[in-house]
Amino acid sequence: MDKGKRLRSIYYIAGVVLIALLWPTRSLDAPSWDVYVVDESNHPVAKVLVRESYQNYSAESQGHEEDLYTDETGHVHFSPKWISVSFLMRLRAMASSANAGVHASFGPHSYVTAFRGKEVGDDVRDGYLYQWQGSPSQVVSHLILKRN
Repeated sequence: MDKGKRLRSIYYIAGVVLIALLWPTRSLDAPSWDVYVVDESNHPVAKVLVRESYQNYSAESQGHEEDLYTDETGHVHFSPKWISVSFLMRLRAMASSANAGVHASFGPHSYVTAFRGKEVGDDVRDGYLYQWQGSPSQVVSHLILKRN
């Protein structure tokens, strides 16, 4: 192979690698989430603020929030959230997250909380705050408002 062909091959491979590094890929940032809010007597509560907080620590450096209010049945639905980020940006986000040391997080994380005055409701499962971490693609949560 002559020098010119070899150089063209190197440029071609470098171009393909660069495109692959910069090409955005789509991933789920937060699931389709149905939330039902009740009071301590198990009655549905309307007009309660429910906040979905989410961040993909392997793809972005900032978190996001979406606030919705429950309907008359105490229900609110959050649509799935998608993110399109290049592999290069994902590497950057992971490196930044890794610098947090023992507090580092990776991958998508999402949770919901309900607020009404001094009352708060969290999705607690087996004694722990539930955090979605990439699957399943649909989640249902039942939050009980309790005095803070």
